[in-house]
Amino acid sequence: MTKTLITALVAIVLIGGCHIPQDQGTRAWQRRELDPVTGRGYYLFVPDTYRHSKAMPLIVSCHGTPPFDVAEHHVKMWKKLGEDHGCIILAPELVGTDGLLGTGPVGSMITDERFILSMISQLGYRYNIDRANIMITGFSGGGFPTYWVGLRNPAVFSTVVAQNCNFSKGNVHGWYPPEAKNSNVMVYYGSNDPFTISLQSQFAIEYLREQGFDIETRVLGGVGHQRRPDIAMDFFRRHWTQPRPSAH
Repeated sequence: MTKTLITALVAIVLIGGCHIPQDQGTRAWQRRELDPVTGRGYYLFVPDTYRHSKAMPLIVSCHGTPPFDVAEHHVKMWKKLGEDHGCIILAPELVGTDGLLGTGPVGSMITDERFILSMISQLGYRYNIDRANIMITGFSGGGFPTYWVGLRNPAVFSTVVAQNCNFSKGNVHGWYPPEAKNSNVMVYYGSNDPFTISLQSQFAIEYLREQGFDIETRVLGGVGHQRRPDIAMDFFRRHWTQPRPSAH
């Protein structure tokens, strides 16, 4: 890859990755916490409507290429939707999300998978998580762990949504169980997204359909590499099922 192309890609990510257009005026506030086992960080948002007597759906959001897209951006991107629709937001700090030069190496995917599953397990003790309704989603380079973790763990994630995401067949094919094909999966991207994002999103759609997944897709007309979590939220809510509380 030439230096000019790298510079252009960085500029694209800077334009689309950093800006958080979503409303930040929530009644509760996000907070950064550290996993006591690994020492890794994550951001958490719990709406002020949370009550331990009622299970609340969970959204796990995977950030893209640091430093242009980081976990804090994702909790800010999602928290208003979480407040409006009654969802807890988890935004872990990941290691396998380089969408500029990376391809989602399996070693990093395994590390991120263990961290995400550990965080969900811990949250299930601290809060009454609705285990029947958990979505994993990602933006840009966050597509690598979104596909990997979501498809490999269909018993955990009811919904998998890739937003303007990178995709690598090498860290998907042969790594997920047959049950993954029953998952609720959506892939969308902007008509003005960078060529790499558009092309890899199309590859993802073609691959998943060839493998027998029944997926929903959407190309957002006139939209570039921009954050549109509202579309993922709508898809998630349309597939909510009978709650399964983590605590009683």
